[in-house]
Amino acid sequence: MRTRKKQRCSKCHVTGDDKAVASAECESDDKVCSGPVFVEFTGIKDADIKYACGACNADAKTDGDCAECAKDDCNAIAAGVDYKCDDYVLKEKVYTIATTKTTCQRLNATTATACKQPGTNATLAAHFTDGGCGKCIAAEITAKTCIDTSSASPSSHLLWPCSPCSIVSF
Repeated sequence: MRTRKKQRCSKCHVTGDDKAVASAECESDDKVCSGPVFVEFTGIKDADIKYACGACNADAKTDGDCAECAKDDCNAIAAGVDYKCDDYVLKEKVYTIATTKTTCQRLNATTATACKQPGTNATLAAHFTDGGCGKCIAAEITAKTCIDTSSASPSSHLLWPCSPCSIVSF
């Protein structure tokens, strides 16, 4: 009978003392890599979570702030170029376009830029969340609390002028 050798991570992305993240060799007993969770269009869920060899803190894992994986350097997050969407302000059950834009974050080459705006039935803060970043979910579209916007398909029934997403380059 052959015994299977437990797989371990020999290297993971690690947050250094200078807060820089880089690939590093792990101790021989580390079986997983860990790191912060990236939320599409929002970015890192909890900036205090460090990239590391080894398991997540139990509370951070339970809260969904830290994730584990079991391959070399699997905890790397390849973020794409940030972009901006219009933001909206709710006052007296009416949304208006804000003077500022929301910075949206996405994964590199896996998610297209997407913007949204409040729909005609959006009268509560719970009706329109996450600023103008991302796409509306089906239930929001059906309820008319959210409208997807893009420069490729402008809509004539919008409450506010639709401005396309703009790529931010540094």
